[in-house]
Amino acid sequence: MRFIQLKLVGPAIIAVALIIAGMAAIPYFGFSQIDASLREREETLVRRNIELWIDDIEFSLSAWTIWDESIAKIDNKFDFEWTDRNIGASLLGTSRTRFVAIVDAQDRLIYTRTDDSIKDRQFFTRGAEAITTDAAALVANIRFSEKNRVVEGIPEQLSVSRIEILGDDAVLMTASLFQADFGTARPKGDRAPILISAMPIAGNIQDFFGTRFLLDDARLSTLADVAPDRARAAIAVGPGGEIEVLSWRPPSPAADIFYRSLPLIITVGIVLLTAGIFTLRMSRNAARMLVAREKRMRHAATHDFLTGLANRALLKSEFQILSKKGPLAVICLDLDGFKNVNDTHGHAVGDELLKVVAERLRESTRAIDRLFRLGGDEFAILMPDVSATEAREICDRLGGALAKPIDLPKCVVSIGASFGIKSIDNAETSCDTAFGAADAALYRAKAFGRGSVRLAGELPPEQASIRSEPPALTRLSA
Repeated sequence: MRFIQLKLVGPAIIAVALIIAGMAAIPYFGFSQIDASLREREETLVRRNIELWIDDIEFSLSAWTIWDESIAKIDNKFDFEWTDRNIGASLLGTSRTRFVAIVDAQDRLIYTRTDDSIKDRQFFTRGAEAITTDAAALVANIRFSEKNRVVEGIPEQLSVSRIEILGDDAVLMTASLFQADFGTARPKGDRAPILISAMPIAGNIQDFFGTRFLLDDARLSTLADVAPDRARAAIAVGPGGEIEVLSWRPPSPAADIFYRSLPLIITVGIVLLTAGIFTLRMSRNAARMLVAREKRMRHAATHDFLTGLANRALLKSEFQILSKKGPLAVICLDLDGFKNVNDTHGHAVGDELLKVVAERLRESTRAIDRLFRLGGDEFAILMPDVSATEAREICDRLGGALAKPIDLPKCVVSIGASFGIKSIDNAETSCDTAFGAADAALYRAKAFGRGSVRLAGELPPEQASIRSEPPALTRLSA
């Protein structure tokens, strides 16, 4: 009897076991693919975020390297006092750069300056010659690009960077080519001097990027030391030239759901329908988690973390959308007096000031306008459906709003803003061309005086008074 019962019940038991095994195996491989896809996407976003962060640092150096006077005072005839004041002291005082070196057209070291605050750190105690030697590969890369470039109008920034690690020190090394902007000075030969800068990364590098990009258990090691189940991105170079890899524990919401659900699936295997509904519901929650996390990562990649404004990653796409709809005003603005705030009160106060500036720009523009922080104290605005005259009037109002005293936690400061405007009437104008024209107008506005507004192609008024200091120096004081 028992044998007969076993023959009758056995196939049913085997069938149920196979169904349960199938229910376990199918979600396992499906969830594994979901988690693998999420891991790959997060690795791509982290690498892109690091690239954008480095791009912002390189872009901020253009104020010093794309400048006629730097060619005249460094390449044409080296002026140490001018270089020390306008390159060395200015860079150390207005940015997080703490080491500056310049090599001439023959790649010979002609100038260095190191901030006193980092002279005792391991990376910098080796001296300027050793640091410059570390940057030889960056300089060679610049020289290759310099020989093959074609320049029309105001040149684009030519910079190369990499993160270097020595002991507990992590430093962003950048090599940037000095270039003329308006052509009042030209390099003596076919090669120009190169600026080498080093910016220490606060704390340890894994905490710096782990906090910035919301990474779980971020670690820094060589590739061979990274476990296969960890996400990774190569970000730095070690003292021996080995690649240093940032790794972290990737999110695995799908796998977590599977392992939590497996005991329940086995326990209630007979009630297959109930288990299926439960798994479907949990899978839906996993999808929501994936979408929410991706949205946060995309927002971090396309927005400035300090002010919340869009960054340069969205510039071209927004320009293309708005320029196709009709007239568009492209506005570049630069704060007047921001350097003095940083010098007097420190970078923390400067950061708070930038937040207030961003808020005032939001309050003084329309909902359809698009605001961007390009880096440092430079901003941009895309204003659809306005003429050049209307754009000038709006910029005058914005200048008035920004000039009002700003009450910060430790002090009250007053700044101004200069504006450059390019009016676009058709969609054939490229984003680079439009912003190049607006940026050139901004340079003329900065040269004319604090709080000025200039249209692209507009001639300066004949009655404009001559400023007491050179326009290039005024540009550095922003």
